[in-house]
Amino acid sequence: MENREELLTEILKRVQRNYVHMAEIERITKDLGDALSRNDQESAQLLIRMRQDEMERTDEVKYEIHLLIQTSGDEREKLLSWLKGEEKFPPETFEEKKIVELSGQLMQAVKRTINVDKVINSRVAGEKSYYQPA
Repeated sequence: MENREELLTEILKRVQRNYVHMAEIERITKDLGDALSRNDQESAQLLIRMRQDEMERTDEVKYEIHLLIQTSGDEREKLLSWLKGEEKFPPETFEEKKIVELSGQLMQAVKRTINVDKVINSRVAGEKSYYQPA
């Protein structure tokens, strides 16, 4: 990266893209729950594939962010903190504030999706649910 502002802009773009993918994963997960409630196996299989595609896109974006952070030098700790939605290092610029804001929203979307997934998984797998305590 040529400069700090360009680095932050590139990271922000990817955080935004990741949020869009996560919002889609959340929507698909809810639709999957509905399909399973109707016992619509065909739709459920299609939705599972769609969700997997979105998860793979999310992984790609996370990897791109990881590569960008590797080039950030002294900024690495701040960026990692902001990507977790933390404000341990107070954000100052627009890009920094948006990274923190979107990262927080992304974390909330992940939590909501996991909660829906837990319900679906428990209904489908019962005692063999992935989320059952060991």
